[in-house]
Amino acid sequence: MRAVMGWGLLSVLSVSAAPAQDVTQDVTTVRTESFPRPPYSGATYYVYERAGRTICTKLAVCNKFDQCETTYVQGAFRAPEDTATGEPYGTTPATPIAPASLAKHVCLTRFGLVRR
Repeated sequence: MRAVMGWGLLSVLSVSAAPAQDVTQDVTTVRTESFPRPPYSGATYYVYERAGRTICTKLAVCNKFDQCETTYVQGAFRAPEDTATGEPYGTTPATPIAPASLAKHVCLTRFGLVRR
């Protein structure tokens, strides 16, 4: 009896796990990369990804007084001065964005990557 219940449970788990893999393809994540910008400023890239591809990039360049200029680019982007710098000095891991919060991200709405 135990063997039958064990196999039944295993088959239910394997069937229910299959749709979860499809759902993860639709998850949008955001991560950051930070670069120094002389004098006394910095550039932070907010990289939005879905299914392993960069779909949008937000660039915020802020001075020492926290006055920022923001640029939005569809797809992957890195400014020439940051490419010349090399690797970012600070990064954060990719964090999933809740479906209810997607419309709050200008980078995603500006290019029609989410519905409002």
